[in-house]
Amino acid sequence: MIGVSHLRTTLESVVLSSIMKLDRSSMDKLFDLMIMMVKYQLKAATGPREVILIILNHVDAIRDMVSDSNAQKCVTLVQEMVVDFYGCLTFEEVWSARESCLKELESYHVRVSILLRRGLQNEDASFNLIPHGYNERYVEHRNTLGVMKMKDVSPETCCGGSFDTFGDRKTLLGKNIYLPTYGVTGQRDSQQFLKDCGAKAELGMLAVQLGTEETNYERPFTLNLLSNVDEENVNTNKEVDAEGNNAKRSNAASGKPKLNEDYKAKLDNVYADFFEDEHETSLKRSMDLLDLLDEIE
Repeated sequence: MIGVSHLRTTLESVVLSSIMKLDRSSMDKLFDLMIMMVKYQLKAATGPREVILIILNHVDAIRDMVSDSNAQKCVTLVQEMVVDFYGCLTFEEVWSARESCLKELESYHVRVSILLRRGLQNEDASFNLIPHGYNERYVEHRNTLGVMKMKDVSPETCCGGSFDTFGDRKTLLGKNIYLPTYGVTGQRDSQQFLKDCGAKAELGMLAVQLGTEETNYERPFTLNLLSNVDEENVNTNKEVDAEGNNAKRSNAASGKPKLNEDYKAKLDNVYADFFEDEHETSLKRSMDLLDLLDEIE
């Protein structure tokens, strides 16, 4: 089983793949938060099937972050791999994996503000395992279900919970506890999900108009762990060409006179000086993973 130290390395890699920069203290807090939330979800799970549903809730959260069709297919493939892998295991094998994870996290005792506010954690960092609308009661049926494979048992036997792409997971565990909609479960069809993605695109356009987000919609979800300067340069050149063509069409339509070449050259020089530091920063962000990990230390 992968140790906690390897999980920490993976977390740092994911965090450092974005433009976000965290110091050591902030990284420690983020890691403690992640560990305690995973520990709570596993502790509150009422059976092996709910453990799988928790994983699928996390996969659903990733799906909500992307609107690109290729990224959607990748997320769906991950879900199918999860269902296929754990479906071939017995109930007892999944439950034993859950207990092994809890044993690995036994030494972690950190108070989490969101859990304290919702009454799910005590001041001594112990958990309050209150009912959350799903109860598999695996302990009561352990002798019967233990040797059976997950895929061979009807969902209704284990309190329901769908493994389908847009199915109702039934359980709240694994959902984003910080969202105001936390506590609401239900099934979403593919059409409604696509509408949600469209709404996110509209909000992104509004953010650009307000000047709070960069105008890059070719790649709404990007996770780069290795340097890929050439690909980024190609995309940048395409965006520049598109902007140039749009500007030419706009000028032709409006009939405005051509800008003075000297004035335009001065603007270009000012633009280059202004974004020189930003260009250097973008190059630093393209360093390989080892350099990034060394930099944060």
